[in-house]
Amino acid sequence: LHYPLRRQRQMCIRDRKNTLTLVALCFTVMLNAQWIDNTSCNKTGALIANQAIEYAMNLEYLAAFGAANSALLLDENCGCAQLTLAYISSSNSKWGSRAKKLKEINVTKLSAEEKAWYNYMLASSEEKKVLDTTLVRQFPKSPLINYLATSMQDFNSFKVFAEKFPMYASSAYNMISYGYMNGSFGKEDTAAAMEYVKMSQNMHDGPNAYDSMGEHYASMGDYENAINAQLKAIDFATFASPYRTKALLYNAKIEQKDISKKIIAHQEAMQKAIIDGDYESYKMFEHPEIKVSTGDSNLNPFYIYTKEDLTKGNGLTWDYFKLSNMETYFSPDMKTAVITFVADGNYTITETNETVPYATRASATWSNTDDGWKILHTSYAPRKGKNGLPE
Repeated sequence: LHYPLRRQRQMCIRDRKNTLTLVALCFTVMLNAQWIDNTSCNKTGALIANQAIEYAMNLEYLAAFGAANSALLLDENCGCAQLTLAYISSSNSKWGSRAKKLKEINVTKLSAEEKAWYNYMLASSEEKKVLDTTLVRQFPKSPLINYLATSMQDFNSFKVFAEKFPMYASSAYNMISYGYMNGSFGKEDTAAAMEYVKMSQNMHDGPNAYDSMGEHYASMGDYENAINAQLKAIDFATFASPYRTKALLYNAKIEQKDISKKIIAHQEAMQKAIIDGDYESYKMFEHPEIKVSTGDSNLNPFYIYTKEDLTKGNGLTWDYFKLSNMETYFSPDMKTAVITFVADGNYTITETNETVPYATRASATWSNTDDGWKILHTSYAPRKGKNGLPE
C-alpha cells in the first residue's frame, strides 16, 4: 500500500524540469495523506506544510524547518507552516522562541483544526491532559490531533493511533519499537522492535528511524550494525548532521581496545616527559581550556599542575620509574577515560643523597576533546607499607 506513495514522493523531489507537473503530481499523491485536511494555506502551501508536519512527527525537525519555510515561500499566510515552526521550537521561557512565534500568528485566519493545535501548544501540562480527550472527541478524524494525544507514558497509545490512522503510522511504529525494546508491552522483545522500526522506515523515507535502529542495535551491544544504521541516518544530510554524535560513539565502542592502548601509551609518554622535565613533550597532552588537577603520593593537598611544576624540579633524581598493571575504564559516552595503574621506581634525594624505593598505586583521568585525548586529573598514593614522594 505504501510503497507506491513513497516512490511517487521521491519522484516529486527528483522531477525539477516542470514546476507545474511537480505540484500537480505531489498534490495528487498527498490528497489522501493530509495530517491537517482543512488548513488556512493555499493548495500548494498546504501540500508542503503537511509534509513539514510529517517530518516533525517523525522527529526530523531540521527537515520540518526547511519544508515549513518552503510552504511560507508559496503562501506567506500559511498558518499550518507557522504552527509547525512554533512546534519544533523550544517552549523554554528563558531562551525558547515558541511563545514568540505563536504570538505572531493571526489566530483569526486559522482553521478550526489549526486553532486546536495552536491552543494545545499554549496549554500547560495539566491542561494538555484534558485537551488530549476533548480535542480527540472534537476532531476524531484528524491524524495530527490524535497523534498529539499519544504519550510515552502509555506506549499502547501509539498502537491505538497506528490502527486508527495506518497511513500516518510511521512515527507511531517507531515509538512502538521502543516500547518493545524497553519492555513496555511486557517482556522485552528485540525481534518485534526491529520489525516495527523497519515498518517505520518503509513508510517514511527519513533519517530518524535509522537512528532508532542504531540505538536498538547498540542497546544489544551490536555496534557494527548500530553504526551501519547510523551512517544511513547521516547520509540524508551529512554536514553538521545531528546523528553524527551517535555514529562517533558507536565507532568508539567498536574500537575501544585500540583507544585504550592509545591512552595508555599517552600516559606512559606523559609520565616520561614529567620525569625528564621535558615540557615540550608534555604539552602535547595538555588542553588550553583544562586545568590539570593533581594529587601527589606525599598526600599533600591537590593542586593545579603547570609548566612551572614540571620544569622547576623537586630535588629528586630518578634511577628509574615504571608503570604497570594498567587498566582503562570508559564513561558511557566514551568521552572520559580513567586509567588505573601501579608505579614503581627508585629516587635519590639530592640534599641527603638518600636512595628511596618508590611504590604507589595511581589513577589518571583523560578527556576526549576535539583536539584528541587530553589529561584532566592524576592522583597517586603510596601502596600499603611503601613509600611515595617525600614531603
